Amino acid sequence: MPRMAIFDVDHTITRHSTGRRLIQCGRKTGLFSVGSLLALPYHYVRYRSGTINVESAVAALARLSGRSRTELEGIATECFERRIRADIMEDARECVEAHARAGDVVVLATSSLRLIVKPLADYLGLTYVLATELEFDDGHATGLLATAPCYGEEKRDRVTALASALRMDLAQASFYSDSHIDLPLLRSVGTPVAVNPDAKLRKEARARGWEIVRFR
Repeated sequence: MPRMAIFDVDHTITRHSTGRRLIQCGRKTGLFSVGSLLALPYHYVRYRSGTINVESAVAALARLSGRSRTELEGIATECFERRIRADIMEDARECVEAHARAGDVVVLATSSLRLIVKPLADYLGLTYVLATELEFDDGHATGLLATAPCYGEEKRDRVTALASALRMDLAQASFYSDSHIDLPLLRSVGTPVAVNPDAKLRKEARARGWEIVRFR
C-alpha cells in the first residue's frame, strides 16, 4: 500500500526562505520595495520564533494587487532558476527521490505561496502542493489570500483532508520539517522527522524519540 511522504519547504528542502528569494527577485522588477528587502531579517526572526502573525505578514503582499497571474508566474519561474534551484539541499532532493522511487505519494506542505513553490514541485516531479494561495480575479491578483495561510493547524488540516481524499492513513505517513511551528502535523503522522530543527523542535523531538536528521 502506498504511503504519504510530506515535506515542508523552507529550511527543509531549501537552504533559504523561498519568500525571501521572491522578494529579492521581485525587487528588480518593482514588485517589492527596498524597505521590504531591509525588513526581511526582522520578519525572519519573528517567523522562526513563532511570534509573527502570519496573516499580517502575508498582507504585505498586497503590493501584488493588479499583477497578472501570467506575470507573477513568470517572475516565480525566473526566481526558481536564478535563486531557489541552487538552494535545494542535496540530501533533501535525494530523500524526496527515494520516497518517489518507493512508490510513496510525495507532498509539499508549506506556508510559502503556491506561486513560489510550484516551479520547485515541477522540478522535483511532484504533483501535490499544499501552500498559501493568492486570490485572483479575472486573472489578476487581488492582493488578498484565497484561503487561510497553510500554517500550523491549517497545514495539518489540509494534509489530513488530502490524505482522506486519497484514502491514505496519516499513521503510515512521514513528515519532514525544520520548525516547531509544524508540531500539529508532526504529532499527527506516524513517522515525524526533524530536519535541521530549531531549538524548540529539537527539544520536542528528543523528548518524543523522533528521528533528527541533518540535510545539507
